[in-house]
Amino acid sequence: MALSQEFITGLVLDFQEALPCRISRIEGGDTWAALKLSGDSWLLLSWDAKSSGCCIANQSEISALKNISQNHSSIIEALKSRFTKSEILAIRQLNRDRLIEFQIQRRVSAGLGVNYFLILEATSPTANLLILDESHKIEEAVRHSTPDQNSFRTILPGQLYNTPPIFNGIEPNSIQALNLNYEDVLNLKGIGRPLAKLIQNHWDELPPAKWLSKILSSTASRIITKNNYLTRFDYDFPETQILNQTPIHAAKFAVLNPLLEKYRSKKLSEIAAKLKRAVKSRERHKDGLLKQLNDCKSAEIFRQKGEAILANIHAIKPYSTEATLTDWQGNLLNIALDPNLSASRNAEKYFRKYRKSQINASARQEITKNLEAINLAITELNEQLELLASLKNPDEFQKAADDLSEWLAPQNSESGSGSARKSKSRGKKSSREIPPHSIFEKNGVTILVGLSARGNRFVTFKQAHSDDIWLHAHEVPGAHVIIKNISRDELEHSQNEILKFAASLAASHSTAKSANSVLVDYTERKYVRSVPGTMALVTYTNPGTIRISPSMEY
Repeated sequence: MALSQEFITGLVLDFQEALPCRISRIEGGDTWAALKLSGDSWLLLSWDAKSSGCCIANQSEISALKNISQNHSSIIEALKSRFTKSEILAIRQLNRDRLIEFQIQRRVSAGLGVNYFLILEATSPTANLLILDESHKIEEAVRHSTPDQNSFRTILPGQLYNTPPIFNGIEPNSIQALNLNYEDVLNLKGIGRPLAKLIQNHWDELPPAKWLSKILSSTASRIITKNNYLTRFDYDFPETQILNQTPIHAAKFAVLNPLLEKYRSKKLSEIAAKLKRAVKSRERHKDGLLKQLNDCKSAEIFRQKGEAILANIHAIKPYSTEATLTDWQGNLLNIALDPNLSASRNAEKYFRKYRKSQINASARQEITKNLEAINLAITELNEQLELLASLKNPDEFQKAADDLSEWLAPQNSESGSGSARKSKSRGKKSSREIPPHSIFEKNGVTILVGLSARGNRFVTFKQAHSDDIWLHAHEVPGAHVIIKNISRDELEHSQNEILKFAASLAASHSTAKSANSVLVDYTERKYVRSVPGTMALVTYTNPGTIRISPSMEY
């Protein structure tokens, strides 16, 4: 989603009301920087190729960005050294374009300060962030440009800053109301082409003077979006969606949300690769067990072939690759031979296979049991990516992704099951002692929601008492939800709103969260049993069922 020129006009006006404001801290990633302002507010600046711009974000949103950003741009250290404990004095839009200039002052002694300018060029896909000194010379920039690369302007430290080429259009203030015509709309400065085309599509609905008045208005309060384009304009275009927010908060849709989704997609790809390796490891173990069972069925044949070779040892020519021999019962056997081994050594090879393949009934049962456990573990692993992708809250997603990565780490995985191996070092504690889960309150009642397989196991088998209520979306991967310290009878009658709320959590934390309604099963925790060989797969009895909307709020 892109920020339009006219939207940035409103965003700048919106931000001016909060000035001056102090910068207390700075964080950053590879395509973003965040300046900590007062309270819980952060000014997020993005030069990402697909989501450049700025907006106000809160602490949890910046923490989520920081946690999932593995690298950071070199400009972040330059920002920290110059602007930590400094003050934003002014903000303005340059050339009616997608260019924002922040005037920032850093105190160096009593009564004395050094002025800087921070320029955000929200001109995706070539967005940039530049630090200028008080004479507008470039000190640092994310993207540099030499004269060979750009004949219009040079972006290098020490060079005087020049803005990108100015759009050679018509200044709206210079037009007389009656002189604005249909063709002029596309050539107006400060109006993005998508908005201009919207106006043209509805040109006959208002007289030219009314359109010009709305174009010139600096107080337009209607924030609208269409086809990933965010703008502000006081007219009800039926093909647009209205956002009931101020520009600086609505900008999240174009700046923060795409950044979170970008890193989220990257994390999901990493987890998918780890899950694929974990599944392959278990499938190899499964193949080995299946081979062992098949060899067991062939054990008697191996013995017969070994005996046939010994009984006909003088009839086998040296370096033979196969032989057709008769066993003691007169049956013909086609026997593969290793040409590098003598006849007696080939016989010994078949006897070794016979001894290795011999397993008793108890061992066969154990192999069959292990195969069932591996199949369940593979099923559970395949569900994890779906479950993780269903989490939209950045904090919940990050907690679950980190926990899943730790669970899938080579030193913690077992080839035969979905459970985590205990650390060989008894003195060391796990880096994540409490598996990820969320805690909600409804009418004084605590509700727990698991955020991963280990989180599900934790809330169900570590936190829940036998009479606590367990909920899960019906027959789809999802979170285990626990309602603490309230009886089933109360939930089904006098406290039904709590049951509905918990059911909506189970539905919204499942792979069916996009459905209009979801069936959710619930029962007492004492009726829930863990499936052996898995982390959090369960069976349950005595369930009740409720149909609920995942998006319903109570």
